[in-house]
Amino acid sequence: MQIKRGPFGYFATEKFDSPDILCTYAEEVIAGNKSDFYLTPVTEQIGAGAMCYFEFSGFLSITDAEFSVFSPQSKISSHKKESKNISLRRKTVGDLFYSFIKLLDNLISPSSIVLDPEMVFTDPEGITIKLCCLPIKSKPDDLCISSLGALRLERLLSCDFFKSAITDDEKNALIYSVKENDEDMFLKAVDMIRGIDEDASVESENKDENSFFDRFFPQKLKALSKSEKDLILSGLSALISVFSLIGGLYLTCIFLSALSFIILVSVFKAQRKHKENIRTEITQKQSRQRSSILFSESSFQSENDLFDNAEETGNSESFSFGNSEKIVQKPYHPLTSGKLTLTGDHKGINHEYSVYLDETYIGSDCFLSDIVLDDPLVSPLHAVIRQKNGVFYLEPAKGTGTTYIEDSPIENGKAYEIKSGQKLTVGNISFRFAIENIMKSKTI
Repeated sequence: MQIKRGPFGYFATEKFDSPDILCTYAEEVIAGNKSDFYLTPVTEQIGAGAMCYFEFSGFLSITDAEFSVFSPQSKISSHKKESKNISLRRKTVGDLFYSFIKLLDNLISPSSIVLDPEMVFTDPEGITIKLCCLPIKSKPDDLCISSLGALRLERLLSCDFFKSAITDDEKNALIYSVKENDEDMFLKAVDMIRGIDEDASVESENKDENSFFDRFFPQKLKALSKSEKDLILSGLSALISVFSLIGGLYLTCIFLSALSFIILVSVFKAQRKHKENIRTEITQKQSRQRSSILFSESSFQSENDLFDNAEETGNSESFSFGNSEKIVQKPYHPLTSGKLTLTGDHKGINHEYSVYLDETYIGSDCFLSDIVLDDPLVSPLHAVIRQKNGVFYLEPAKGTGTTYIEDSPIENGKAYEIKSGQKLTVGNISFRFAIENIMKSKTI
């Protein structure tokens, strides 16, 4: 890759001889940037080839001589600030390595990540990390942690930036796990890096809140909920009041008994309110889902201030004036739905299938599946498409059937996020997946 300066900032560029190597799905995943580690790629076709740009304006290379954290001229205000930066950097490094596994879950090979230290960027404090990930098609054999490259990773981790954040043992464990293609070992090393500072931070934040229990209760009791701790405190108050009664301290006994009773009442009220809130939330969610199917938006408007007032309060009521009836209704958001469109000609297979349930089962058995595909390579229960908060996931059933995303075979029993425009293959039947909104209107 090369670094170029444009009219509005600095860019890392990579040239491809053929645009066919680029993958629109990979570009969409990287641009989504849920982990916030990857620079957004911008591709442009130039003649017979293509160019990919990554803007990193405002960031410095981790090997930059002017890098403020590691430069000999660096002036850090205090040792406390330096320790805090190192602690934050360690957590960021752990999250970065964890994002490599998430790329695999999205069927993007770690080999697409540019690990050249010159192309890894950070802010002047050395806390944020930004990398380039090329949106290119991944070979099925490259969908493993070993495609990250042990030598590439070792070169990256040899930089002072990473030496300050992880130990030599952690570095060797990461490199060895990549070399041996051991994903479990890689995750264990990553969890060790991510978990140390998180535990210390949680302990520091809760030190004052749990100081009473830290002093007088064993370690296992610290994980109890507030209600459980209140019940323990109520029991202790009741026990002490009994001893006070035996000792003749009647005033103390009355006070502790009243305190125990008040704590018990507050705990029961809190539990009851919590259960009511859960029931209300479930009911409201079900109501919104049903309403979104029936109504597109607030299409029934009032003609006077009475209806305007009802709409402002969010209520949906009916008002009658003579023989006419007007309905005031609050707006509803449309329901997110998916669609599978057949890409080839298959006898007995519909051209389109809708995916609107929370779980849509695909298979050859009409009793087990919502989408029935009569094909010898399709299992009775082949796969399921799950929808959660507008995001769709494909999970092949544990069996003999084969499922592909973008012509890459995926592991049975494991959920993979699917995006609009992606090619899904069940057996030898291919579909193009799309996300759309169900908009239904009703006139009265």
